[in-house]
Amino acid sequence: MSRARIVLIVAILSLLLGAAALWQWRAHERDGSAALARGLTALDKGDARTARVELMNAIKADPRSAVARAAQARALVELGDGAGAQAEIERARKLGAAAAETRELMAQALLLQGEADAALREARAPDVPAAQSLAAARTIARAAMAQGDVGTAQSVLARALDGSPNDVESWVILGRLRLTTGDQAGAIGAADRAVALAPTNGKALTLRAELTRGQYGLTASRPWFERALAANPESVPTLEQYAATLADAGEAGAMLSLTRRILALEPDNPRAWMMQAVMAARAGKADLARALLARTQGRLDGEPATMLVRGVLHLQEGNAVLAAEALAPLVAMQPDNRPGRVLLARAYQMGGDMQAAAMTLAPIVAQRDADPYVLTLAGRVQEALGNRAMAADMLARAAWPVRASADPFAGPRDRQLADGPAPANTGTARDNIPYIRALLSTNRIDAALERARLLSRANAGAPDAWIALGDTLGEAGRAGEAARAYESAANIRFDRAVALRLVAAWNRADDPARATQIVQLFLTQNPADSAMRRLAAAVAMNARDWRGARRMLQAVRTQLGDNDALLMADLARAAVETGDRAAARAYAAHAYRLMPANPMIADIYGWTLLQTGEKGPAAVDLLEKAVARAPGHPMLNLHLGQAYAAAGRKNEAKLALGRAVAVRNFAGRQDAVNALAAL
Repeated sequence: MSRARIVLIVAILSLLLGAAALWQWRAHERDGSAALARGLTALDKGDARTARVELMNAIKADPRSAVARAAQARALVELGDGAGAQAEIERARKLGAAAAETRELMAQALLLQGEADAALREARAPDVPAAQSLAAARTIARAAMAQGDVGTAQSVLARALDGSPNDVESWVILGRLRLTTGDQAGAIGAADRAVALAPTNGKALTLRAELTRGQYGLTASRPWFERALAANPESVPTLEQYAATLADAGEAGAMLSLTRRILALEPDNPRAWMMQAVMAARAGKADLARALLARTQGRLDGEPATMLVRGVLHLQEGNAVLAAEALAPLVAMQPDNRPGRVLLARAYQMGGDMQAAAMTLAPIVAQRDADPYVLTLAGRVQEALGNRAMAADMLARAAWPVRASADPFAGPRDRQLADGPAPANTGTARDNIPYIRALLSTNRIDAALERARLLSRANAGAPDAWIALGDTLGEAGRAGEAARAYESAANIRFDRAVALRLVAAWNRADDPARATQIVQLFLTQNPADSAMRRLAAAVAMNARDWRGARRMLQAVRTQLGDNDALLMADLARAAVETGDRAAARAYAAHAYRLMPANPMIADIYGWTLLQTGEKGPAAVDLLEKAVARAPGHPMLNLHLGQAYAAAGRKNEAKLALGRAVAVRNFAGRQDAVNALAAL
């Protein structure tokens, strides 16, 4: 046989084989088996979105395929679509799939829909195959967590991990369980074990990112989120958490980019629309914020953030009734939420319900550290109610130049708790922290301290227990010990509440250097935090770094607006010191318009006029008003003495400067001494 004929025969055979393969491929495509195989492969790789599309094609080709239906249900569970998964499982069972083989999957689908009882019935069914027992145990633990049954969840996970100590998903669930119970240190340990077992597991990395955000701060968590997204770029839960982190860090553009990625994957994702709505509201685009909020379709209406945003938007458009309707449930849910409480009181005041406004503000007004805005609002409410004496007292407190240290809310329920029996178990945070707070609010310091020590010993990994101990030590006047308790909390969770307490405690313990370190450390991790930016500005002003202070104060102004009188006063001082006279006068005048009765505001306005060369008696008049309202304040007397000296009123200058010099620990005492010597 010639070589040409052999080549021809081989070519014909190749064509026949290719045609057969093509025919077979088309047959597999027509009957859905090829799509089913690709879908199952994608599921095994953790790519649920690709699997969903392939399995849809498989089902379209063969609607009676029980295997394709069950596989699609698993893909939908991974994507969080519980209702869709349940429907596919029910179809698979009708097509012949054994109920036992789909018990665990049905339990997950039901749990996604909030049906914990039904999920438990499926997962605990006696016919669950042994091969699915571990997955069923994980679902039982999650369902128990959803019901608040921590004990059952813990015992189920303990048994699961005894039998399968390297099961990553069980460690992730255990980490989230510990996080919900306040054991953040335990949660970190579980997350670290999960990441060690599976360094590219997206769920484990996301949990570690969330815990790092709490433990160290926003900046430290970002590499963990990036690792989680590298492992699973289309994980919507990871994208949601990372977007929220970027929003808190003040990176609106990066957050917006992530929300667009979420919406490309899930066009109706409510959290993405909600984050965009918050960004629009912060930018003052109320109409856009309302439109974006409407796209959540009410699915987040029960969450505090949604209630707050709705309340703010209604207040901006002057609709007091709707604002109150949005904010009242928030305050009922979170009684200690000060911003929500103040906004609700403002809504009641706008709507003319002064009694409700007064009752809403009462828990804040009762606190020593009530801020001037709240006290002024409460005073106006009492004036409207005809309570002139009470109004005068509140307005006088608003005008007082020094704010007291913070203390916890004290209400009727606190007094009832303090007078009632102590919690039987000294180690449960849920019972003991409200009880300790109640004891503090009723001035039973020793009892509170004893209970707080017991709680912190029983919950060494729970930051809230250490915070409770620090609060009680602070109330007992033991600032250094309080700071060390707060440091124990900060080593586990370094958030704003802990950081502010640490700063205050170290300042009270006469260690301002450590307080400054806390401020700087917190800002490196949370660069957009307005409260800490203000503290940083105060630190800069004390160090006479006026340009740095002004930059920080301007950043706060961008966040909060122009209606904070004390912020405007600080800006005026920083502007004077940096030589910007026009800006200094504008800031000081605006601060005085906002709060003319406050002696510190009157002082800064008068001092600004004096420093910027204002002619006439205005500066002296303002400084005299400030001293008349707070006669013992050394800084006010120093400024008045300087103004008298500039006006040639030497005898009056000597009296004012003498009062400033008499205060031994006054930071500006040397300036007063020098001014006296120059007369």
